[in-house]
Amino acid sequence: MADTILQILMWAVPSGGIGAAIAWIANKSVRQAKTAKEVHDTYKTMYADVSDVLMKVQKENEKLNGKVDELSKENERTRRSLNRLCRAIEAIQLCPHRTSCPVRGELSLTEDDDSKRNAGDEKRNAVGQHRGRDKVAGNRESSDVGGDTGNTDGQPP
Repeated sequence: MADTILQILMWAVPSGGIGAAIAWIANKSVRQAKTAKEVHDTYKTMYADVSDVLMKVQKENEKLNGKVDELSKENERTRRSLNRLCRAIEAIQLCPHRTSCPVRGELSLTEDDDSKRNAGDEKRNAVGQHRGRDKVAGNRESSDVGGDTGNTDGQPP
């Protein structure tokens, strides 16, 4: 009976069949190892690329944050200057010499008048002359400010 089983096995598995099965199993594990290595290398490359991009973005972000800080400081200075200007304009209303104040005339200019006046001021300043007061602004009788300051020449103190 052992001979019969042996003959059936030799007929079912020809020569090299067992070696082929062993080679197939070994090749399967090698293939799995190669696939795992390829996947690992792909992830490693993707991680390196993403890391480089993130580093570039972080550097750009730091530069932009510096610019934002500078602009914030400039905005704060501008806001403070504007607040000071608003307080100064409001204080003009309380000044006893507001009708003869040269600042009042400058504040009441429109953009067209301002551009024309700046062109004239540049010519006069180049010669060294000062801008004179308006004749109407120097008139003390047109002032609606009450009280006597003892100053009759119409000039601010």
